[in-house]
Amino acid sequence: MVTHVKNTGHSKELLIPGETTVALNYQPKPTRKTDYDLVAVQKRGQWVNIDSQAPNKIVLEAYTQGELNLPGIGTLAQLKPEVVYDQSRLDFCGETDSGETLWIEVKGVTLENDGVVAFPDAPTTRAVKHVHELTRIVGEGQSACLLFVIQLAFADVMTIYQQRAPKLAVAIQEAQAAGVHVIAMDCNVTANSLSLRQTVPFDPNSVFHEA
Repeated sequence: MVTHVKNTGHSKELLIPGETTVALNYQPKPTRKTDYDLVAVQKRGQWVNIDSQAPNKIVLEAYTQGELNLPGIGTLAQLKPEVVYDQSRLDFCGETDSGETLWIEVKGVTLENDGVVAFPDAPTTRAVKHVHELTRIVGEGQSACLLFVIQLAFADVMTIYQQRAPKLAVAIQEAQAAGVHVIAMDCNVTANSLSLRQTVPFDPNSVFHEA
């Protein structure tokens, strides 16, 4: 069976030939090369969602259901997806209950070892650019948030994989110093569902080691 993996990361610690239990979504269309999407895998008996499009969807769902409460920010009066900032497009722009404009960039996280989750699971220059943009936004007097959506439910702490993305680690450190909110939230995960659960401590000084 040939299936589309809805994730551009390495996922080598999750997709182990002959061992990994996976959840597939049957989506036959004449324009598709495959009839199936691989959306979740089991790790140590628990589901991990690996759909890279899912984090943005569940953030918007949480907002529309009145369940998106961001620590240090609170609830939002408005939230619009895919909003242009300068010459880029950020994931969300909204307004807090206090009337502040808030820009949000969402990053999905699936890389985990021994309770420590880390971003990114593959080299990225795009994330560095987004973090710099959030820092600029704060400098212009608006609010900004980098939101990590951890697509599993067994994380103890969130960190940055500094060996893989040293420039990103520096950019996030500068962003936090400038006043950008950096928040990590884990998820309730089943084979066919994903929803935001609770905040997870973000500690950029925690060291991530691959299994």
